[in-house]
Amino acid sequence: MNNQITRMLAFDLDGTLLRSDGSLSPRVKKAIHEAHNQDFVIVLATGRPWAMTKPVADLLGCVDYGVCLNGAVVIDAKNERIIDKRSMSKEQALDAAATARNLLGDVSLAADMADGSHIWEHSFLSDFPPGLVIEAKKVDDALSVIDGPVLTWLVDTPKHPGLSAVDILQGRLPEGTEVRPSGLGTPEIVLTGVSKASGLALISDAHSIDSNEVMAFGDGLNDLEMLKWAGWSIAMANGHQQALDLAAEIAPANDADGVAEILERLLAERN
Repeated sequence: MNNQITRMLAFDLDGTLLRSDGSLSPRVKKAIHEAHNQDFVIVLATGRPWAMTKPVADLLGCVDYGVCLNGAVVIDAKNERIIDKRSMSKEQALDAAATARNLLGDVSLAADMADGSHIWEHSFLSDFPPGLVIEAKKVDDALSVIDGPVLTWLVDTPKHPGLSAVDILQGRLPEGTEVRPSGLGTPEIVLTGVSKASGLALISDAHSIDSNEVMAFGDGLNDLEMLKWAGWSIAMANGHQQALDLAAEIAPANDADGVAEILERLLAERN
C-alpha cells in the first residue's frame, strides 16, 4: 500500500464501485462509510449525469462530491449544488459535431446540454449500464435543434467500432474541443481539458489536498486521466487492459467486492 497519507477517495461507478448488475454490495457500502467516518473526502467520479449518480450517492449516504459526465460537471453532493460546469459554446459544439460527422460518415449523436437536458437522435444507440435510464428529447437531427452550450457529445458510429473513431478524430476537431473514449464504447467530444482528473483536481484544491493524497478506483478508458493523476491508482481486475497497465495496484473484480478489500486494508493500516 502507498506510504503517502491518503485523504481523498475517488470511485468510478459502473464496473468499479457497483456490481455488474448495477447493485451496491453491502460490504462495499460499509467500507466507504467507515472511510467517511475517518474523515476521508468521498467522491463519485463517473460518466453518468448527476441525476443518474444521485441514487448511488443517496444509497451510500456519505458522498461529499460528484464528478459527473467524466468531469464536465462537479457537484457538491451534500447540498446538490453545481460548483463547476465546463461546457462547449453552442458554436463550438455544433462545429465539433459537424466535423465528426464529416470525418466519420454515418454517425448518430447524443448531447448532454449545459441546462441539464439531453438530446438524442432517434438513431442513437448505446449500451448503457444496468438500471441507467436517461430521459432524452428524441430528434432526427441534433445539429438542427441545439440552442445552447453542450457539456458532452456522444458519437455512435457503427462504421468505426471500438476506438478507431477516437483515433480518426484525434487532433482534428475544432480548437477548444477534443475527443476521448466515453466509457460506453463510443467517442465523446468535450471542452479541451475536461476529464475526471480535472474535476478531482478542483475538489482537492478546495480542500488543500495534494494529488498524492488521493486514491482513485477505476476500470475503464474514461478513468485513465484520473488514474494517472491520483497518487495511488487502483484498477479493477475486470477493467480494460490500459487501466490495468497504468494502475499502481489491481483490486479484485467489482463483483468480488474489490473496492471493499482495498479500503479494508487501508483502514486497518491507519488504525
